[in-house]
Amino acid sequence: MRKLLILADDLSGAADCANACTSSGLNAVVSFEDLGEDLQGEVLSIDCDTRHLSPAEAATRVTRVMQSPLLRQPDQLVFKKVDSTLRGNVGSELRATLDERRASSSSRIVAVMAPAFPAGGRTTVDGYQLLHGVPLDETEIWLHNGLSGVAHLPTMLGHAGLSTALLSLSRVRGDSASLRSTILQLATQADVIVCDVETDDDLSVVAHASFVLGRETIWAGSAGLAYQFPHAAGLTSSIPPIEQPEFPSGPILFVVGSMSSVSHRQARILEDATSVTPIHVLPSVLLEGPSQRTWHVVADRIHASLQSGNDTLVVLDANEWVDLQERRRLTDALGLMLAPDAALVGALVATGGETARAILDGWGIASLFMLAELERGLPFSFARIDDRPLPVLTKAGAFGSQETLVSCWRFFTNLLREQNYATVRKLL
Repeated sequence: MRKLLILADDLSGAADCANACTSSGLNAVVSFEDLGEDLQGEVLSIDCDTRHLSPAEAATRVTRVMQSPLLRQPDQLVFKKVDSTLRGNVGSELRATLDERRASSSSRIVAVMAPAFPAGGRTTVDGYQLLHGVPLDETEIWLHNGLSGVAHLPTMLGHAGLSTALLSLSRVRGDSASLRSTILQLATQADVIVCDVETDDDLSVVAHASFVLGRETIWAGSAGLAYQFPHAAGLTSSIPPIEQPEFPSGPILFVVGSMSSVSHRQARILEDATSVTPIHVLPSVLLEGPSQRTWHVVADRIHASLQSGNDTLVVLDANEWVDLQERRRLTDALGLMLAPDAALVGALVATGGETARAILDGWGIASLFMLAELERGLPFSFARIDDRPLPVLTKAGAFGSQETLVSCWRFFTNLLREQNYATVRKLL
């Protein structure tokens, strides 16, 4: 029986939160909003693929997903994944989730929101979201994603018509009985309780105390909260874990579709430290489409590299300016360019949730089966292509250390070529 439904706005977030649950021993599957079959798993994490949509369109899609008969299971907990840097339609999607949950219950239902991810430097203080102590709206992430205003959760949620109450750090770190009493009181005043969080211990306290509101509550947060959630909810596995298959050898494909400077530094270090074949792609070439000769020149280089068995790095050239309105068309074009290469690839490392989704869509993949994590924010899963298991690592653009992609290369080298499972287990 499904115990937890996770609703995410992109693939990397869906995988991050599902993987957080596997770390507690739960069986977890990620679905690309493919609701035509009932995927078996104690945790089902759905990529609603809404980050690129308008607020109204995103809300409509979330509502439609929640209304699927396959998702209406009794006693199922609901977790709304929120990006820790507040990208996407945070307010409108939470409003849609809350409205739909309330429509099927006679109880007063509220949301408990804690988007902090302390392991990645994302914290919440006085309702403001910070990145390594700097207000999020003063960072490159805010600028590069065309976000406006301030990264103040009550203000952002207010724009979506949601009333909020702030659970301050002093309350979170106070007496546990007093904290539960405060949460009950705040729930009578607001639609959403916004929680200040600076550490994983704070997240654990919030997760445990919030269950005083009952199991119909909506929990909204990043993977940081998802790591704490199964234990707080008392979720334990009742079915066998997903077994890691034996993967056939093949070249590793790295795709950096994010424009984050973090990902591009990681790509440069991968080029310098390993034997990967780097192929830099101008966004303008992708946007020109397959009717242009330059498109086929790049596509043929990628295909030839993989066909020769070379580990290959495909990275968007960050020196060429890209209009924010073209980002989705860009990732879709990248997926189209790589679509013919599915049979050649032995493993995939994709940076950027929309990038990963576009590639896997192009390969006809509709779900991922979660196995473990290489590091925080870097889930390890596998998909199936024509009955062949394909190992996958996905990562949000701004996550990880400078060596993260090198670590991915080492991991898959051990897994695919040396079949050194003892080493692989140590890396995990």
